Amino acid sequence: MNNAIIGAAPNMPAREIGIVTAEIKELCLQANRTALMYAIEIGRRLVEAKSVLPHGEWGRWLSDEVNFSQSTANNFMKLFEEYGSAQISIFGAVSNSQTIENLPYTKALQLLAVPADEREAFAEEVDAENISVKELQAAIKERNDAIKEAEEAKAKQAEIEDRAEAAELARKEAEERALEADALKEKVASLEASLRLSKEKVAQTKEKLKKAQSDPKIPPEKLAEIRAEAEKAAKEETEKKLGAELEAVKKKAQEAEASRIAAELAAKQASEQLEETKKKLKTANPAVTAFKTIFDTLQDTAEKAKAKISEIGKDDPETAEKLTAALKAFGASLGG
Repeated sequence: MNNAIIGAAPNMPAREIGIVTAEIKELCLQANRTALMYAIEIGRRLVEAKSVLPHGEWGRWLSDEVNFSQSTANNFMKLFEEYGSAQISIFGAVSNSQTIENLPYTKALQLLAVPADEREAFAEEVDAENISVKELQAAIKERNDAIKEAEEAKAKQAEIEDRAEAAELARKEAEERALEADALKEKVASLEASLRLSKEKVAQTKEKLKKAQSDPKIPPEKLAEIRAEAEKAAKEETEKKLGAELEAVKKKAQEAEASRIAAELAAKQASEQLEETKKKLKTANPAVTAFKTIFDTLQDTAEKAKAKISEIGKDDPETAEKLTAALKAFGASLGG
């Protein structure tokens, strides 16, 4: 086929199809470049016009004078702002990117969705010059979705780290409150023991005095000494002081126990939130999301293929049957 001879215009010698093909491709390339340059220059002048028109006149001027919609004008101005060179002439360079220069303005417009510092590399990566506008749109969407998913995953990871830190702080707080509560419980027990001993001492002293009073053998001096001891024990405020301190410590112990329970509950909630966030991050795995996108696209394509086969089947049942078998075989291959 490459050596086939194509008919030329009258009075012109026939040329090889390869030569004609190359010329067509070059002309298309020049047409794309020229179209983009003109689009940029239109945008340049629209920016200029907007800057000099009175406030409120922009929309009317677009409609009446150049027959542009707001969205069309915005597109031209975006092309100029993103790709326009500093030169006024339309024969100046469009941009510093050879890749972008070779694109029609429709593709250049689509590429505005990609950050300027990544645009050229992305255009080269997806071969923007040789794919359709629809395919370019799909590639841009896939790129932007992947970046969004990565950013979301990063945010989730940061959230996990924050929640993990909060859970650890809550756990330590619960431990501290538990230690405080236990220490106060021990102090309560110690004070209760001291109070019992104090009461026992007073009771023993009273009992000693009672026995001494009923024993005629005890001399009056000794009895007076025992009585003074009993009176002193009875007058001491040890029991009263211990009782007041015990009540105060008991109150603190109750408060510490309540704090312990609250801290343990907070630690449990923080731990549960951490696990829930980890679970969400796992389900938001970019690879899983990407697979879902591909799967949804395959399903949509399969439905369109079925509809087309059905249309073919009206006039050519045999071909439709073969296509159906091929589609089923393709589906089976995915399972392998």
